[in-house]
Amino acid sequence: MKRRISVCFFPGLDRCETRLLLSAGPSASPHASPAASALHQRFTQAPSNTTIPLNQLLTPTGVPTAQESRRETYRATFVGQYMLGPGRFSTEASNFYFAGVGRSTVDLHSDTQLRVIRPTDPNILPAGEVSVFTRNLDSNTQIGWDIVAEPNSLDAYGRPTKLRIYSLDVNVSSGIYVEGSSQGTIQIHYGPVPHTPNFSPSSNRLPGVLSQGTATVVINAQLYGIGTTFNLRNVDYNP
Repeated sequence: MKRRISVCFFPGLDRCETRLLLSAGPSASPHASPAASALHQRFTQAPSNTTIPLNQLLTPTGVPTAQESRRETYRATFVGQYMLGPGRFSTEASNFYFAGVGRSTVDLHSDTQLRVIRPTDPNILPAGEVSVFTRNLDSNTQIGWDIVAEPNSLDAYGRPTKLRIYSLDVNVSSGIYVEGSSQGTIQIHYGPVPHTPNFSPSSNRLPGVLSQGTATVVINAQLYGIGTTFNLRNVDYNP
């Protein structure tokens, strides 16, 4: 009979792939070298923003070229659920909320949330906010618009049907549109099929909700961005 040969297994180390170090700004460490310390200036006062007569990158003027017009054209369609409930404050008659998914001319998959408040004062138009989130989280892009309802645009159930975009909300927008300007229109169609006129709300609604159901939101806007805030644009640069 042959003698059994014993086999021993020992752990080993594989070579790791090379990785570049993360970039970082100059350190203000008290132990920094004299050469590094020379990079730091001694300031005598806190910084403050100043203004110039006109910065045409931030506030462009004139007529856009054909290429710029195509770049600024924004269209999006979202399908989702809406709820119309009572106001949260004494000056609010109703609170409209919509959440949906869809696509636009700048991304294939995006989400949206829209809220419109109808005041108790009939002389004040309903107004609110709409946000669009791209599902590509790496781009860090979000669009926020300030919106107001067109006069006499509420349907028989008190739901908004036509809204006007009067400003890009720079407090909400990020990524490509962290700085810019915009205007446009929003149409809301109610029902399981787009463009269903005066589709009645669902009879099954949550407690405290005035009405709820399915809706389609269509956004058409002119959207301008300054073009220096997209964090993925430099992905191919590695000097």
